Order: sequence, then C-alpha cells, then structure tokens
Amino acid sequence: MWHLVRILAASRLWFSDGNPLEATRGSQGTSSRLIVDRHGFLDITEVHSANAMALDANGATLWLKRRGVDGGFTCPSLQNGSYLLNLSLQIGNDGGSFTLGLIQVPDIITACYSISTQVSGVLKPLPDISTEDVAFISKMISNKFVPYQNIPHEHPKSFAQIRALGRQYFPFTPYSFELAMCVYDWTTASFARMVLFKIFQYTDIDSGIATLPHPLDRESLSIKIWQSNFSAYTPKDPAFMRTFLMEPAHSLDHLKAQFDEVVDDVYRFSEIENRLLAAAARSLPRTSLASKAQLFSGQVDLHQLSTKHFGIEFYECPLNSGPIGTQLAHSLTDALASYLSVGKTITTKMTWSFTDSLDVAMRYSNGIVLALNPPSDAWLWDDLPFITPLSDDPRKLEYIASPGTQFEIVSLHQADVSGETVTVIGLKPVSRRDRRLTVQG
Repeated sequence: MWHLVRILAASRLWFSDGNPLEATRGSQGTSSRLIVDRHGFLDITEVHSANAMALDANGATLWLKRRGVDGGFTCPSLQNGSYLLNLSLQIGNDGGSFTLGLIQVPDIITACYSISTQVSGVLKPLPDISTEDVAFISKMISNKFVPYQNIPHEHPKSFAQIRALGRQYFPFTPYSFELAMCVYDWTTASFARMVLFKIFQYTDIDSGIATLPHPLDRESLSIKIWQSNFSAYTPKDPAFMRTFLMEPAHSLDHLKAQFDEVVDDVYRFSEIENRLLAAAARSLPRTSLASKAQLFSGQVDLHQLSTKHFGIEFYECPLNSGPIGTQLAHSLTDALASYLSVGKTITTKMTWSFTDSLDVAMRYSNGIVLALNPPSDAWLWDDLPFITPLSDDPRKLEYIASPGTQFEIVSLHQADVSGETVTVIGLKPVSRRDRRLTVQG
C-alpha cells in the first residue's frame, strides 16, 4: 500500500475515489486514478508477486524486488500492507508529464529489496467536451427526456446523488453533472435508443450533415423499435416511447408515421448522448487485470435483435457501404467467415457492455458470448471503465467499451453454456499504439 507525502503541482488535483490526496491507497490489484486539472489522468496500479511488488503509473513502473540475503535475517513482506510506501509526485511545468518516486524508504526495506526509486511518464489526456452537446443534454434533462422516466425497480438515483457522483468522478469540468447523467441514463432502457441509432447507420456513406453523420436504415430501425418486447419496454409503453421522442404506438404504421416526423431529432439526440457517454467513460477510473482477468458480454443484447444483427455492430461490415435502403442484417455464418474471422480486427459502432461473470453475460445472450482477454503487455482494462457506481442498479456489474474501440478476434468456437449452445468469440483489446483508426462518439 502507498500514500502521497510530497506533491509538487501547479494544478488542482483529485483522486476519483473522493478521498483526500494524502489518504492511504493501494493493495493487490487496486488501481487509483489521479485527476490533474486541465491536463489529464494518472492511474497508479499496485500488483504483487511472490517476491516483488510493482506500482505502475501510466505504463512507467516503480518496483521492489526481493534480494538474496544471509540466512537468519528476516525480511518484511510487502503483501500485507504493514509497510506503507511513501511516494513523491511532481507534475511537470508543461502539465502533461509527471515524475513519481519512492522516498523515505525504511532501511530494512532497502536491505531486503532492490528498488527503482523514480519513474517519469505522461498523463492520459482529458476528453474533449462540446459545450453545445452539454447545452443540448441539459435541455433534454429539463424537458424530462433524460434520464429514463419510469425505472421499474427500486434503485433509481436522485438528481442530488447523480450530481454528487459527477463532482467525484469528473471534478475537472463544470459539466460533471451532465457527464454523470449520461452514464446513468445509459444504464436504463435509454440504452436501446443509443444502440439502435448506432448500429443501423451506413457508416461508409457520408451524409454531408455534421450532426447526422451517416444515413440510416430507417425501415429496420422503425421495425426494431416496434418489436421491442423486454419487460415493460414495448412500443405501447409511454416511458419507453418517450426515449424515442414518440407517443405510444397502437400499430407499426402508427409508429412509422411518428418516426418519420422525429427521426432526425432522435438521431441527433443519440449522437450527442453517445459522445458525452464516451467522454465520461474516458474519465472514469480503470480496473486492473490483477483483479479482473477476463470479461464477458452476451450478444446480441436487445431481445428483438438476432445473430444476423451482430455483424452490423462493426465498421468492418461490408453492408455499411449501402446502397441506402439495403437491409442492415448479415448472416452470422458469413460474417464469421470473413471480417469476423480469427485474426481480424474489428471496430465497434456502438457502446458495448461487459460484465465479469459468464453466468450474468448469458442472461443477455441471444446466441453469442464474447470472452474478452487482456493484451499481454497491459496492467489495466484501459478501454473498459467500470460504471456500476453510476448505474441505476447497484447489483449490475458493468464495464463499457465506447464506440470506436478495437478488438482482435483470437478464437471462435461453439460451446454449451448453461444448457444453451452459443457461439463463443474470444477477443483481446487492440493496444492504443497499434490502432489504425479512432472513431469519435
């Protein structure tokens, strides 16, 4: 375990756990995020092995490795936190760099362990947040389109709770409430709008309209809204239809008539909320691989979708080239034989949800399970923040990958899971330095 005892910084600093800067942090597998106002993030992650301890700081590593010592000399263990490491932190004059060091190390520790006393690195950048996006979402909150208006279980958060969480996790921006609200809204039935209006875009066709970047498969979109059938989330439910800016529909024709009137407004709504969700996700603390070695996702996770809609979740799907009017649905068999085959890199069009339990992932599966394994050179799930503290349901353990996240497909097989035959797709995140493409929002 460790704490900061010396800090040199011209900017305001916060830890995303909400505790004082000098508080004790760490333990095996714990990652703590420091927020540097106007400049970026520093993730400090503690990992133990049998004879060593490491503190990773954005990829730069302080370490203590057990020496060979004479018999009869008892060395203290670093595993139980009995020796608290003292750290110094300096933020560079440029605001984007840092130096982290071990200081005031007890003699018994230096006698027993070889130590790297200082490392330097760069901060992870703060997200770009559009004031126009925030103003739009603020208006949608005032008009009660955000958050979802009828959460059926007993765990909805109050605005005061969401505001407090925003101040804790996003203190670097005056828009902390709006960021927290977009994460919270994602965990409600609003996610259906945010998913459908992403996957049914022809992403290889430029619309020429900045706020509506790609044409939509409008026919498929309207049908899938009509076919919504999970719990109370149906086209006859006022709260569910309100998230699509529509009234309850008594027929598909009635829904389509409304849809034609509001589709551009809903599209813009979805794009803006997805962008703010991505900004929030980039800002949340990370989870260490030492604490969660594998993540899972049940797909396709809307009940009205099927395996033929899995391929259209990716920029690599050839149907994204249209022509407009082409139904965005692709045989899973064909997709797995081409752009979803082993060795291919895929890029998500939508936000993906993961959990740390295969059993939980199976509850959302419509025939596919994703098994996500970490890259070999990583300390953290750097692209998948844990969002449950901001969720409408504290029992739902959820990690998200934002649109534009890339994965390599490492395995494909059929398996019997909980009595159901599913296609299991093994993935690993593509390291940021290896990426060929970054897609916003």
